Amino acid sequence: MKSITRRTFGGGMFAALAATGFRPTSLQAETSPDLIVRVGVLQLAPANYPETQVWGYNGAVPGLTIRLPQGERMTRRFVNELPQPGTIHWHGIRIDNAMDGVPGLTQDVVQPGDSFLYDFVVPDAGTYWYHPHNRSYEQMARGLSGALIVEEAEGGPAVDNDEVILLDDWRLTEDAQIAGGFGCLTSALMGPNSGI
Repeated sequence: MKSITRRTFGGGMFAALAATGFRPTSLQAETSPDLIVRVGVLQLAPANYPETQVWGYNGAVPGLTIRLPQGERMTRRFVNELPQPGTIHWHGIRIDNAMDGVPGLTQDVVQPGDSFLYDFVVPDAGTYWYHPHNRSYEQMARGLSGALIVEEAEGGPAVDNDEVILLDDWRLTEDAQIAGGFGCLTSALMGPNSGI
């Protein structure tokens, strides 16, 4: 049996995605001081279907990649333009609880029309991600997530190309809209064709 390397797997994945007509919505690093969550549209289904209403960071799904050097200060103003409260959780980063984005535990939710300033130092190099922690089962299913890359302060591995891939699935209705049923455990476990 032939072994598969990360390079072979990644190359095959890109080829398969290209064959389906998939094009990523964000190809550059995020540099805006604001992370604005808002409703947008994206052509998820084939062209003969309508565009799908999604929720994105600064109009991108997934959110644009944030890249910072290790030890750098990360400052982003979270602006909530969604119809429900939200936060941002910086998954895996060792930061003060006040910046961790867990509503009811480390911070209050940010109401629609309000904002919150996230301001912390990124202590550890690595690949992380950011996502909501209020109604995560719905907000992430509608498109809210992004990558946070903390690069080594000195050196780091020499690579030919550094690609960030965030994979997710979409549960769509027949008219290519995101299926409801958020918060329903039976629906989440059984899937859209369960007959329930």
